[in-house]
Amino acid sequence: MQPSPASPNAVRFGLFEADLSAGELRKRGRKIPLQDQPFRVLALLLLCPGELVTREELQRALWPADTFGDFDEGLNKAIQKLRQALDDSSDNPRFIETLPRKGYRFIASVDRTAEAKAAKAQPAPVDSHASASDSVIVANVTKRSQKAALVGSVAVVAVLVALVWLVRHRPPRSSAELTQKRLTFNSSENPIQSAAISPDGKYLAYSDQAGIHVKLLLTGEERIIPRPAGVPASAFWVLDSWFPDGTQLLADVYEQGGRNSMWTVSVLGQSPREIREGASGYEVSPDGTHIVFSPLGAGDTVREIWIMGSRGDNPQKVFAVGENEALNTLMHWSPDGQRLAFIRVQPGLGRPQRSIETCDLKGASRPVVVLDPDLGMEDLYWLPDGRIAYVSGDSFWQIGIDQAGMPSGKPKRIAKWAGSGLRYLSASADGKRLVLLKSTDQSQVYLGELAAGGTRMKPPRRLTDDEAFYSPTAWTPDSKAVLFDSDRNGTWGIFMQRISQETSEPVVAGLRSRLSADGAWILFFESPRTPANPVVLDRLMRIPASGGVPQLVLETRNFFGFSCARAPASLCVVLETSQDLKQLVITAFDPLKGRAKVLRTIELDSSYGYSTGLSPDGSTIAISRDREPETHIRLLSLSGGADREITVKGWPNIKSLDWAPDGKGLYCGSVSAEGGTLLYVDLKGNVRVLWQYKGANDDIGGVPSPDGRYLAIQRGVVNSNVWMVEGF
Repeated sequence: MQPSPASPNAVRFGLFEADLSAGELRKRGRKIPLQDQPFRVLALLLLCPGELVTREELQRALWPADTFGDFDEGLNKAIQKLRQALDDSSDNPRFIETLPRKGYRFIASVDRTAEAKAAKAQPAPVDSHASASDSVIVANVTKRSQKAALVGSVAVVAVLVALVWLVRHRPPRSSAELTQKRLTFNSSENPIQSAAISPDGKYLAYSDQAGIHVKLLLTGEERIIPRPAGVPASAFWVLDSWFPDGTQLLADVYEQGGRNSMWTVSVLGQSPREIREGASGYEVSPDGTHIVFSPLGAGDTVREIWIMGSRGDNPQKVFAVGENEALNTLMHWSPDGQRLAFIRVQPGLGRPQRSIETCDLKGASRPVVVLDPDLGMEDLYWLPDGRIAYVSGDSFWQIGIDQAGMPSGKPKRIAKWAGSGLRYLSASADGKRLVLLKSTDQSQVYLGELAAGGTRMKPPRRLTDDEAFYSPTAWTPDSKAVLFDSDRNGTWGIFMQRISQETSEPVVAGLRSRLSADGAWILFFESPRTPANPVVLDRLMRIPASGGVPQLVLETRNFFGFSCARAPASLCVVLETSQDLKQLVITAFDPLKGRAKVLRTIELDSSYGYSTGLSPDGSTIAISRDREPETHIRLLSLSGGADREITVKGWPNIKSLDWAPDGKGLYCGSVSAEGGTLLYVDLKGNVRVLWQYKGANDDIGGVPSPDGRYLAIQRGVVNSNVWMVEGF
């Protein structure tokens, strides 16, 4: 068969072309089978390359008004078939990127040359807000559907009318609008950790599990700078910034167990050189003579800013925040090298408060530039023209700054990338190119069948099957259904799914569900706090397991968690931190009567994260802290007995603890640079590996069913890649 000639209305991307007049997808000229609805989804995404097309826009444009109940399933199937036709992947997309709970974005480069010529030959009358090339796409897709209408497909015409309406009502495009380009294509098994553009704007340096990469943007050619000799493969080898001469990089090594070090790295081939131990570097000054950094202890809370010479000499403390405050772990120089900009985290009324501040090199003159009410502020960059660009949540902002570090105007939002987390901003020396890291986080529930008394597990299968965030928390008493937290409906709620079914059912709005010891009540956490009313107490609630109206169990100000034993035991405990975060208070409660007596108080180090678990008989609480080189699980008695400690050798950074139903061991999640590992640990510290997967994340844990046959597993998935923006 001879390849088909290119259509004058073809939109090309990669090896593919979409013929919008014929409704056909071709690869190297050969037709790829694709149903009509997936093709329409593709056509609509091609209208707006690089832009989010929301699920709501797709529903309005391509699904009739009477298909509400089938829309989610229909769209998911259309996207699945489209990805199959394009040989694309949701984990490592080349064409269609998923923005969880938001919609989709076409991320590949699009060539509209042929269809733009068709626009001149046969112009279609459209609204002035639509571009010429968009008009051609709409006109051609409409023409194709009108042919179907002649044989009775009136519904197709209605769909295409909605499509025309959607395009005509998109916001007008500015002639100087921001442009964006994806620079890396790492999979979820190897997410980008950090990135920076070179001062001349020609190179991208970024770090992932393989090491630090240096990429020539013009050709895509790149080479890898591996970890220094003697640094273990489990360590994170993370890029900080370029030196201004473009021949060296500043980088950090983070080893399991808290050993950190700073290095200078030549891009010309010389060996990396360690310049400081026990510290984290941030950025080299514009003249290349100084480095801003912070000393790090065993924990990772940053409270001090220091500067030193570029060879690690003459360290000087700039200033320190208060004991209950913290600094975000990215700091930047002003263009003249006389000031520093940073994000400060301070305690507020019931919730912390973030702000961008600047200071001189003595730590004085610290004006607040921006207050962040949404708590999403993650990074900033001080541009050569005096603006500070910063990211908060999924939005990209800017604000003018004068020479004294004071704001010279109001913040202005430049762009919004719905569903993405944004970090690691850097810009070329002329300020024309800026790169940032875009990340999307998902978490799914897998189901594993246990064997050998719960110490072995068959390969798990995925239980949840869409692109929302899921976290398993409990089982029903009959071990036939899993309870989990999810934001699948746009707000957080508790859902239940039988292990024999493919869909879940909503239970109640709330988080962290657990069952009471007798299984009669579903207990859950609810926070009615808002930015406008931050002092309201959080609540622990109950609802009958058979369904009913939620009722209050108790109120709490510094909620940490809660848990219940299993019948015949009856104990439930709520865990709360002290105001200074130095103690964890364990208090008994009754699901019907509320708060009872304090059982125990445990000392905490707020620099660490902690995992806890109540034993099935209610006699012991297990507690461990993360980022230790050798994990120690403390077994603390709640009934006056002796305490014990388990040492888990060879498995650092434990992130979760859940007791086996027989009380003879615990299921633990361990996280490293390589990925996540699910472990079974008996009470002597002996370890069995149940499951491992690649990809950096913090979400790994397993909740056993009451009968001990199954494990509901949380697996986190992070997609993280570098994008470049211009025209800002």
